[in-house]
Amino acid sequence: MLTRIANVMKIQDAFQEFINYSLLERCLEPTTINWYKRSMNPFCRYLRYKVIKSDIESLTTLNLRGFFVSQRVNGNSPRTIINSMQGIKSFCSFLVKRGYLSKNPFEGLEKPKLTRRLPEFLDEEEARDLMRVCLDMPKYYKSRWSRNVAILALFLFTGIRKKELLSLKLGDLNLERGYIRVFAKNKERLIPLNETVKEYLADYLKLRPKRSGVDNIFVSTNRKASALTGQGINILFKELRAKIKFKKKLSPQILRHTFCTLMLRNGVNLRDIQLLAGHSDISTTARFYLGCDDKQLKQAVDRHPLNI
Repeated sequence: MLTRIANVMKIQDAFQEFINYSLLERCLEPTTINWYKRSMNPFCRYLRYKVIKSDIESLTTLNLRGFFVSQRVNGNSPRTIINSMQGIKSFCSFLVKRGYLSKNPFEGLEKPKLTRRLPEFLDEEEARDLMRVCLDMPKYYKSRWSRNVAILALFLFTGIRKKELLSLKLGDLNLERGYIRVFAKNKERLIPLNETVKEYLADYLKLRPKRSGVDNIFVSTNRKASALTGQGINILFKELRAKIKFKKKLSPQILRHTFCTLMLRNGVNLRDIQLLAGHSDISTTARFYLGCDDKQLKQAVDRHPLNI
């Protein structure tokens, strides 16, 4: 009986059930929900274009393979296609779990092969130059200047994600004990703060504009009573890009890679970097950073006891 009902269920109805489940039962972040939607919408358009009925029985290995081939033909990169595959696969796994599909159609699909791309990062001197550039920026509005310095210091000295930084509350910061509490992906971690970051944060908090009903650490410095947004971070990085002398890309993600790489180069073990960065699996940390530090690998080989 369940199979007969499933065969006439529309993909859109099943997908809405999946979204409700993800929001209400799994409590996933809005960004994850939007990712699911970005993954599924092109596939539904593909079915309409091919005049294939939009029932869940159309979620077959053959149709999915045709969709991903069309994505590649249209110029999407293998990484983009894999990202889309992961989103749709989660939806299909839900359908199998609910009994709407007898098996996951992704069992017969292979992922495109990726060329390994190493993360971009700043070296130690470039990171120091970036911090100096920020400190030397005009102090027309002391609270804004102090806020920007504290933000950059957090990115460089803790490897915090942009979204995590924007979500920080005053209650998450303990300057006396020297840590900050970060929430991400339904998990919590404590990040120790060194004296430099503590000093910049303490200076900022003395100047932080009072915002009624806003307990975010970082707030706007205009007259709007609001927390700092991603646009505010983008403006800061645009100003920094205009003043730095080196030509590398600059973003919160690159500063996160910089933090991890510099920690690794200075002898911090991989497990500690995993915990500080908030990676759920140490293989993620290893994949990103062990392969990118040729300098450290050369130094390690030179330390071989039989080396003359």
